[in-house]
Amino acid sequence: MDIPTYRKEKGLSQAAFAALLTGTGTPATQGLVSQWEKGTTAIKAERAIQIDLATGGAVSRFELLPAVFGPMPVQTDRQAISAEVDSRMSKRALRAKFGFKTDAPLAKLLKLPVEQVEAWPEEQSVPALPQVMRLLGVQETPPAAQDVPSDPDADRIINVEAA
Repeated sequence: MDIPTYRKEKGLSQAAFAALLTGTGTPATQGLVSQWEKGTTAIKAERAIQIDLATGGAVSRFELLPAVFGPMPVQTDRQAISAEVDSRMSKRALRAKFGFKTDAPLAKLLKLPVEQVEAWPEEQSVPALPQVMRLLGVQETPPAAQDVPSDPDADRIINVEAA
């Protein structure tokens, strides 16, 4: 997705988008955003990464600068599901879902060290660890079964030519 499309979807002005980027650490102005959108100023690699992070990957560095970052990586079904679950479930929401007031019972349920669960930010998405995914009811899709030949001896029989 490009910057103008992202701004329109989120209802952001150029100034608001610049403020979003400034909030991530590097100052940006409405004029700079305008120049990027018009193509009069090229987006630098460092800025592309910043935009990618600030928009949660909606405006991807791979789409902004494919010559620098290469093609967009292929996302597996598991990664897509994980991203969807992560974007909706914070640690606070996960605790509330199971009626826990502290991180200790959540850590015990997930069979993780309490320190690891306590280190997760309260309002950000939980990591897509296998324990978390199982707890949320997301099933891993088993790898596709390989095609089995209908004749079990097919690979052992060879053609014999009569001389």
